[in-house]
Amino acid sequence: MNIKVFGERNTGTNALISVIRGNSGSIVYPSVLAEISPDARKNLAIMMKLGISKKGSEQLIDAAFKGRPILEQWKHAATYFDTSTITADAHFVFTTRHPLSWLIGLFQKPYHILTPKPDNLVAFAKMDWQTVIRDNLNGKTFKPLDLYVEKLRSYQDLMGKLDAQGIGYTIIKFEDFVTDQEGVFERLRPHLKNPAKNFQELTKSTKEAGKDSAYYRNYYAKEIWRKEFPDIDKVELPAETELFKFFGYA
Repeated sequence: MNIKVFGERNTGTNALISVIRGNSGSIVYPSVLAEISPDARKNLAIMMKLGISKKGSEQLIDAAFKGRPILEQWKHAATYFDTSTITADAHFVFTTRHPLSWLIGLFQKPYHILTPKPDNLVAFAKMDWQTVIRDNLNGKTFKPLDLYVEKLRSYQDLMGKLDAQGIGYTIIKFEDFVTDQEGVFERLRPHLKNPAKNFQELTKSTKEAGKDSAYYRNYYAKEIWRKEFPDIDKVELPAETELFKFFGYA
């Protein structure tokens, strides 16, 4: 089967896609600007050199995704999509991460932020995050953790539609992937075309030079992020016990 990945920012989508592409013959459906429209990506690069604003650049990206079918939508989008165009050979993968760990990740790498970022984690947790149009949330504003909750709800919504259509999906927890890439790959193996007999681990970070798989395995297995960001204990989780439990975080 071919694979469509959805997951919020900082949940390991890039790394997982690299592993799938490097260890199987499955196509991973496009989900970022360079894959959707290389010409639009080149145009964006030119406009950025000319000094286009952050909001302007995000609007250009939004335009490239507008009206596309679900298999070509942004990988970080809320998945409230029409499913009538899904082909029978598609398998969906949803990536998730512990909500507090995810918040730290977004604080460190606030991809697609449209307003100034607060300088401390507690203030960041209380900020109003303005969504981009391709988030598929009607341009609404959320507290970061409320945004994450809304994305998880959207995954559940899509899962229900996929169940009704007999289309398969797999939930991959970020923590499972970084601590045991091969184990995650084995879960996906039945859904992949020509999966490799000998698994090749992704050893280098797709985003952080100098950090490898051993670093991430240790960092998340021991939850070192809690020690590095002690203010995380001051952040209150949304009262979504059943939702977090469904995804394995309660």
